[in-house]
Amino acid sequence: MGLILNLVLYGSYFPNTVRKTLSSGPRNASASRVTGFYEDEGKDKQRRFPHALIIGFSKCGTTALRAFLSLHPDIVSPLEEVRFFTLNYTKGLEWYRMQMPPSTEHQITIEKTPFYIMYTEALERIRQFNSSIKLIISVRDPIARLQSQYAHTFRNVRDASAKPTFRSWCHGEAAGEHVVRFVDYATHISTVYNLFPRDQVLVLSEEVLETDPLSVMKEAETFLGLRPSFSKHDFVFNQNKGFYCFNMTSPSYPKIIGSVKVNSDTGCIGGEKGRAHPEIDDEFFKHLVQAIRPYNEQLFQLINKRFEWANFIQ
Repeated sequence: MGLILNLVLYGSYFPNTVRKTLSSGPRNASASRVTGFYEDEGKDKQRRFPHALIIGFSKCGTTALRAFLSLHPDIVSPLEEVRFFTLNYTKGLEWYRMQMPPSTEHQITIEKTPFYIMYTEALERIRQFNSSIKLIISVRDPIARLQSQYAHTFRNVRDASAKPTFRSWCHGEAAGEHVVRFVDYATHISTVYNLFPRDQVLVLSEEVLETDPLSVMKEAETFLGLRPSFSKHDFVFNQNKGFYCFNMTSPSYPKIIGSVKVNSDTGCIGGEKGRAHPEIDDEFFKHLVQAIRPYNEQLFQLINKRFEWANFIQ
């Protein structure tokens, strides 16, 4: 397992200021709000603190998860990651509230920052902020996640000879100063369980979200205590992309306009989704499978749920 334990990742995500920020407490700050895509507060709407957070993991479908959840009439969500409990904690709670879109008293606000789960101190801050808050965690087949991270890390390198192979990168190519156990979900989820009751935590699989988004939305809907709203007509499979997108003919679709980055021609989520992943030769694939399997088993036992990753990594 030395291969996995020495993966060096996240360099572009965690600047040196993060640790300094994490060591500081909140302060009173003037509340500046995000502009450009939120309607103004009015008589029936005001900015409210989140009722739920999507706290992890990066490269595990959290963008699609937030986007699809935004179809629900009782959910509002900020377009961008606020990163309050990590990078922006010193700006204070009023600043945090002002980053939220206006909502009615019958709606809930969900904020997504997938790096919260990586920091125990951020999780402790969340508990101090609201010990009853609901937390959603998305995980993914670790091999696919590694491929996605590799593609993201070298997304701007056009010359293939200027970047390491996927194999050499996994064996320890430096991508930053922060060494993380990129496939070790259980360690971080254990920390969450130590701080919050399990019935406040929902763990989902990105693979299920890709193949059956309706089932994931209904599971999240129940977890959040919301009225049934999602329908199979909300989603349509895009053959060219190879994953589900918004059905632009759905009555729910107009709700997400302006709150989700979506291609107006296809209804598909914008950004990096669909980027080609590096190929893995059979020998190295088997090596990864053996190294990762114990971490998967630890996760499945911890959450008392199994995902069909075994079909991919036999």
